[in-house]
Amino acid sequence: MSISTFLRKKFLKSLFFPSHNRGKALPKNFIKLLEEDPGCWDLPELPELGSPSASFGLIKQSQDNFAEIFNMNSCWFGVNGASGLIQSAILSIAKPGDYILIPRNIHICVIKICLVANIVPIFFDLEFSEVTGQYLPIKREWLNNILDNNLIKYEKIAGIVLVNPHYQGYSSEIGPLVELCHLKKIPVLVDEAHGSYFLFCEGIGLPVSAVRAKADLVVHSLHKSLNGLTQTAILWHHGDIIENDTIARNINLLQTTSPSSLLLASCEESIQDWLENDNLKKYKMRITEARFIFEELTRREIPLIKTDDPLKIILNTGAYGIDGFSADEFFYKHGFIAELPEIMSLTFCLGFSKQKDFIEIFVNLWKKLLTDIKPNKILKPIKPPFQSIQIPEIPPAECLLRNSCKVTLMESIGKISADIICPYPPGIPLVIPGERIKKDMVEWLIEQRIIKQDLLDFYINVLIT
Repeated sequence: MSISTFLRKKFLKSLFFPSHNRGKALPKNFIKLLEEDPGCWDLPELPELGSPSASFGLIKQSQDNFAEIFNMNSCWFGVNGASGLIQSAILSIAKPGDYILIPRNIHICVIKICLVANIVPIFFDLEFSEVTGQYLPIKREWLNNILDNNLIKYEKIAGIVLVNPHYQGYSSEIGPLVELCHLKKIPVLVDEAHGSYFLFCEGIGLPVSAVRAKADLVVHSLHKSLNGLTQTAILWHHGDIIENDTIARNINLLQTTSPSSLLLASCEESIQDWLENDNLKKYKMRITEARFIFEELTRREIPLIKTDDPLKIILNTGAYGIDGFSADEFFYKHGFIAELPEIMSLTFCLGFSKQKDFIEIFVNLWKKLLTDIKPNKILKPIKPPFQSIQIPEIPPAECLLRNSCKVTLMESIGKISADIICPYPPGIPLVIPGERIKKDMVEWLIEQRIIKQDLLDFYINVLIT
């Protein structure tokens, strides 16, 4: 089967990203563009069009317009996903040799830019749910204790990266966290990839967007939480801590010299779509419907996990002794495609199109799942053995220059990693270069079966010392 053939494949329900539900919720203006002569939209950087980093052109005008609407200094469209803009933002905050503070549920793109740019990440741990096996939102007191830790005080922190909301939809009160960091003169970058639509839907019980909380830099994924195509994103800039020219320079440094005009049009249309009153009413209706779906499934005794994002339906498979990976295989086989399997749960993303027949199909498949899969009664989440604050023993970038060798996971105990161990999704690193691999971490990996293979035969690169 060719890739093109597979892309035309139909599923019973597409409950994954991008959130336009395979075109059903794409902006109308963008659909009209796609209906034109095939390929007519595939243009280079013509003078009238420009690029995200150009000082003139339609793209520049559109970015400036959106920045003015939301009272931001500036904004930039991205075609390398949220990852590309997050990396550009980090380069705008930290220089080689600097330290940045990041939570343990950070996306792997942050570690990659630290490796390339010789920036040292300082990890801080998060509260963990022993019921769901998921990280919980950050409270102001928790972050204050982290910032007052002696290890943090000893090092000069160039900036902090916060992930809000989490992949599953958990959201902190972002305003107090930004305020706390600013009191301590620490610039704030918020990875709000999963919360783009919060910015448009104020007053209906959703979390406050980091854009409204005046974080210095905020990155939105337009395909995860608006209705843009995959790889579309936007970076918002506020305040005077970071210079506008510095951000533009770093975006230009990392982005392709041939940005897709189609993706750039998708950036513009996916934001403009939500600024139209009639469209916004429709999307708010989708959110209301999502809340009804959750309530009705709960009423029918389907075990769900509640978070702050109504568009995420999280099935608590662990409550019945079934791991999320096995449940994901079952649902996939029946054409009901989820987004995120985990040890104790399986997350479905409703997206922005109307979900007809969702409840009945879901309930019937859940009942069939319980008869088809034998429960594991000893299934239990175990908190990762991370310390409150962890600094790699060797700067990660230095590990790229040192000699390394492959050993089995068991043989790696006590050695310093030259690899990243990072299951995807959700793309959260468990071990990074420069960290010493400890026995409790290896035991945790094996116990949790995070890597879907025989972990005893799993090889990892470690430094030769």
